[in-house]
Amino acid sequence: MTAEQYLESIMPTRDEVDAFLEPDIDPQRLSRHGGVSYDPELGWIRVAAVRQDGVDDSKTFYSYEPDHARKVINGAGQPGRMHTFGDSFTHCDQVNDGETWQEYLAAHLREPVRNYGVGGYSVYQAYLRMKRVNAARFMPYVLLNIYDHDHYRNLFNWWAINYGRRVECGFTCPHLRVNVAADRIEERPHLLNRPADVYKLCDRDWVIETFRDDPLLPIALARRHPEFATQQTVERVAAGFGIPLDRVAGQTPGEAIEALAAEAALCATRHVVKLVESFVQRTNKKLMILLSNCAPYTADFLAGRPRWDQPFVDFLRGRGYPVLDMREAFAAEYATCRAEPTEYLRRYYNGHHSPAGNYFTAWAIKDAVAQWLEPKPSPYAPHDAAALVEDDGWKKANQAWHPAAEL
Repeated sequence: MTAEQYLESIMPTRDEVDAFLEPDIDPQRLSRHGGVSYDPELGWIRVAAVRQDGVDDSKTFYSYEPDHARKVINGAGQPGRMHTFGDSFTHCDQVNDGETWQEYLAAHLREPVRNYGVGGYSVYQAYLRMKRVNAARFMPYVLLNIYDHDHYRNLFNWWAINYGRRVECGFTCPHLRVNVAADRIEERPHLLNRPADVYKLCDRDWVIETFRDDPLLPIALARRHPEFATQQTVERVAAGFGIPLDRVAGQTPGEAIEALAAEAALCATRHVVKLVESFVQRTNKKLMILLSNCAPYTADFLAGRPRWDQPFVDFLRGRGYPVLDMREAFAAEYATCRAEPTEYLRRYYNGHHSPAGNYFTAWAIKDAVAQWLEPKPSPYAPHDAAALVEDDGWKKANQAWHPAAEL
C-alpha cells in the first residue's frame, strides 16, 4: 500500500458526511451518527443518541443540556460552580446519563457538576471548549481530565489517519504542530470550518494534496504496514516533530517511531496545560487535573511497571493546584485484593469505565474536591448549613458562592 492508497482508503462517503453534518437533534429525533455531530470550531460535539454499548450488551441513553453539556440530573436547573472537561472518560461513554462520575459526585456534594466531556477530544480540544463555555457561563472551578491517548490526539489533524479507518469522531479537528527541540507549539485551527468544506474529504485529489505531509501519516503507515518501519521513516518522523535522532539511537525503527510519537505527544500536552494555567489565572478560576487511563495501562501500573507518561507526571508536580492520578486510587484498593490486575479491573472497565468504575472515580476524588471547593459543599459545611431541608437545599447551599444574577 502506498501513502496515497492509504489516504484514499480512509475517505468517508458522502452519506457518512451527510449524517455527520446533521444539525442539533431535537428531542423527537436521535442522531444517526452515534451521537457525534459537526462543530465548525471544535471538529465535533455530542448530540442525543441511543447506543448499544453498555454493560451486559445493554443500550445506553445520552442526552444533553442546551449548551451540549451532558444532562444534569442531580441539581438540575441550578447553577453549578464545578465544570469538567476532557474526552470520553469525562463524558463517560458507555453509561447512561445518571451513571457518570459527575452525577455520582453531585449527588454526594448536593450541587451540580457539569460535564463537558466529548468522546475523541484531545487535551487541546478540551481547552478550546473550556474557553467557549467560559464565554457563556459563570465557571469558577475547572477540572481538566486527561486520558492517556489524549496526548497523541493533540497532534491529530484528521482522526482517520491514526486509526486507518473511519470512526464516528474520525473527521478533522483543531490540533497542534510541535517542535520538541525548540520546545514550541503552533496552534492550528480546524481545517474544515464550514459544513460544506467537510465534503472535501470525499475528494481524492484534495485529500492527498492536503495530508500527504501530515506528521502522523508515516507513523500510521509504519504501525499497519511493517515495510514502512524503516530508518528513513524514523528520520521523517523525527524531522516532523523537531526531535534529534540521537534520542532514539540504538532502537529498532518500530521502537524509535513509537518513542518519537510519545515524546511529541507529551510535549504537546505540557504546552496545553500551560495554556490552561494561563487561562484560569487570567479569568480568576481554580484548576484541578485528573489523570485517567485505559485498563491495560492501569494494569501495568498495578503490576509494578513504570508509568509510560512519567515525564508528564513529573512536570505536573508542584504547579500549585491539585493533581489526581486514578492509577494511584486503583492501586490503593488493589493492595487489599489477591486477584490478578486484569481480573481485578474487569468490574471497573467496559472499554471505558463501567458504572462501577465511574462510582469508584467519584468516590476516589471526592475528598480532594470537597477540600478544593470554597465555601464547602453543604455536606461538608458547618452543621446549620448541612441541615438545610431537602426541598430548598440546593438553592440555599448555592447562595453562598454564585452570583446573585444567577439565582
